[in-house]
Order: sequence, then structure tokens, then C-alpha cells
Amino acid sequence: MALLKIATVMLILFAGSILCSLTVEPLPVIEDPLLMTVWGESIELQNIIYFCDSLQIARDYSRFATVEDLASGAGYRIGRELPDEFFHPFYVTGTPYRTLVVIVGGAERGSAEDIIRIEMLASSVKSSGGKVLAIDIDVEGTGDDPVKEEFVRTIVPFLDVLIVAESPTDQYLPYLKSDTPILVELPVVVDLVSIFERDFGGGRCCD
Repeated sequence: MALLKIATVMLILFAGSILCSLTVEPLPVIEDPLLMTVWGESIELQNIIYFCDSLQIARDYSRFATVEDLASGAGYRIGRELPDEFFHPFYVTGTPYRTLVVIVGGAERGSAEDIIRIEMLASSVKSSGGKVLAIDIDVEGTGDDPVKEEFVRTIVPFLDVLIVAESPTDQYLPYLKSDTPILVELPVVVDLVSIFERDFGGGRCCD
């Protein structure tokens, strides 16, 4: 059963890579190391983590990363936390983060207060010349929540890229100006695999 599950996932990854690579224009240069964090809740979050691990994307991941963590630089979790996820040792510990990636879901309890944390992270990264990306995987379509709307209003001015995967874009549209941020709409979440592989680098773990 385990082997069947692995084979199925790999087939999905391969199919997603083919479908998406032909239709989505390359993103701006995404500099690493990356700090990846989360706002809200999505049933697809674990899949995103799996995609990143499979593609060996050099990142630090923490659901509750703070500006203090950001200031500590790459690998700040080493020696401080148990390695549920780990930073690939491609950089000297303490290397400044160049990109903030926010995985966005639907609003949940505590999400209103968490907007401030994300705003502080985004502001800090932008002030140092880095990039901010949001990947919305609110596949259950909870985007009409007023807390989610407040989050969108707050984060969009900081964004360089907004990727919406299998999620509604309605709440984002009033705040988008011309081609800033770059908007990528993906019909299914698995299409993120191709985006990650092409624009985030690293390559598949088993190539």
C-alpha cells in the first residue's frame, strides 16, 4: 500500500509538471535562502510541504516565524527546535533571507491577530531589498471571510508575486494594480510542483 501511494504521488507530480510548465510564464528571480511561513489554515498545507521537500527547496519553514527569526538568518532553527522540517545546508548559518513565502489558507481562530506578524515579516524583507510571495491554497473557498479580506488588504502592497492555486481570486482583485504583484492562477494545487521546480530551483530529490 505504501509503495502504491508513493507511485501515485510521483505520477501526480510528473503530470503536474508537464501541464504547468507549458502554460505559466517564468516568475522574477526568486533568491534564496527562503523563509516560509503560514497564515490561516488549508487542507493542502501538508502537500505543499511535501512538494518542497521532494524538490529539495532550500528553505526554513515555521508556521509562526517572527521578525526575530527573520533577523537570525538561514538555519535559525538548528539547535533550537526538533527538526520536523529542516533547512538544507546550502548556506552558512545566519545568511540573510532574500525571500519570504507566505502560504495562505482560510481564516481560523487567531488569524486576525496573526495579520500583524505577517505584515512585520513582509515589511522587514522588503526594506532589505528582498521579495515577498504569497501562495493562496484556500481550496475550500473561504475567501469571503472579513478576516481574510483584511489579511489580503494588508499583504498585497508588499507582494512581488501572488500564486493562487485552486482558490478564488475575488478578494485580491480590488487591491491589484497593473502587473504588481504578478498574479499566477493555477487550476489545481499540484501545478505548484512545476512552479517550484522551475522557479525555486533545487531539482527533484531522486533525479
